[in-house]
Amino acid sequence: MKEKISKQRELLKKINPMSYDDRMIHLIRLKKALQKYEKDVFAALYEDLRKTPAEAFATEVDLVYGELKHAIKNLKKWMKPHRVPLALMQFPGKTFIHHEPLGQVLIMSPWNYPFLLTMQPIIGALAAGNVLVVKPSSYSPATSKIMKTIVEEAFPDGEVLLFLGGRAVNTEIFTYRYDYIFFTGGATVGKIAMEAAAKNLTPLTLELGGKSPVFITKDADIPLTVRRLSWGKLINCGQTCVAPDYVLLDEAIADTFIPLLKQTFEKDLEEMKKLPKIITSKHYVRLKENLNQVGIKRYDDESETILSTIVVNPPLDTLVMSDEIFGPILPIITYKTLDEAIAFVNEREKPLALYVYTTSKEIAKKILNETSSGSMTVNDNLMQLANSNLPFGGVGNSGMGRYHGKKSFETFSNPKSVLAKSRKFDLAIRYSKNDKAIKTFKKLM
Repeated sequence: MKEKISKQRELLKKINPMSYDDRMIHLIRLKKALQKYEKDVFAALYEDLRKTPAEAFATEVDLVYGELKHAIKNLKKWMKPHRVPLALMQFPGKTFIHHEPLGQVLIMSPWNYPFLLTMQPIIGALAAGNVLVVKPSSYSPATSKIMKTIVEEAFPDGEVLLFLGGRAVNTEIFTYRYDYIFFTGGATVGKIAMEAAAKNLTPLTLELGGKSPVFITKDADIPLTVRRLSWGKLINCGQTCVAPDYVLLDEAIADTFIPLLKQTFEKDLEEMKKLPKIITSKHYVRLKENLNQVGIKRYDDESETILSTIVVNPPLDTLVMSDEIFGPILPIITYKTLDEAIAFVNEREKPLALYVYTTSKEIAKKILNETSSGSMTVNDNLMQLANSNLPFGGVGNSGMGRYHGKKSFETFSNPKSVLAKSRKFDLAIRYSKNDKAIKTFKKLM
């Protein structure tokens, strides 16, 4: 590993700064390799997570192609210097912002959307002209392996290096110096990434998670809310960083809403076996303990399946309300007033996502202005991720930094401020130290 990373650093010296044409070549090479191995990606995602080709395409592969298309279409515009107005003392001249590559970037990705959450930051970092060291999760080995094949075919000269392995590889990879670190995963390893970055004052992005709340007000469209909420929570069997984690439900509609949600959301064992699986035995045991703690036995040890389950008003000190669930369990907390529900959210760590189901623009605006979250979606969930024009990221404990589309390009670039002054004209006032000159300057201001 050390030799390969060192060689890549030497390669960077030869190719930096990377031209528009070189960046386009890299993006197009990646696209061709992805297309060539698309069926293998589907097979790998099924092997690792039991994702059907339909779910794998909708939630991973199509989003990667969309991000690639967006970058290829807009790269020339992103790379153009951005002119900004001159200050008086800079006249005559011009000022602009020039985005330059950061250099060697480390990207560490998780297992829950292993293809999407590896390839999306790769696309942004390549568009910005960097070389990359990539470490995907060991919990999704089939997908990691096919991504290594894709990367090695697209970048035979080593502009992108992808390493496989578990904790030992993670530990070693953090010992090297990078120009930027981009980490997606849990808070525990995220803190390790931050410690590694601090040793060299390396800037970083942390895409973490948290408990994303769902507000459902008494004026909500109940049938629509039931459909979209069930879909959003069951995608990838609840193993989504922005999945609805718990519901805050107006008690005025609880007797109507909860039975309807149970009908749609709660599946039997055979239905659950058609959904993506819980990633490991360790995660199954954790989710099983979540249910046992609230006295519910909706799980199957033989197949290690957690049945989708609604938990109404659980004690707030139980695991389903204290920890991120990351599975098909959905607690519902009823509230009397909207202010009470808003206070409940604000007393906890800031979430990665927040969802509001309401027909009232005033209520949506109130929640927008009185809460803090990485993103907010009204009358839907998860769909905010489908737009490359919307930056994605957390706030507080749910992460720091943003990416997707142009924001990825900016994240992986250094926005260099440039002033180019004319030699033909020089303001004498800048050299004067008398009071009259200062008064004149103030008038000009």
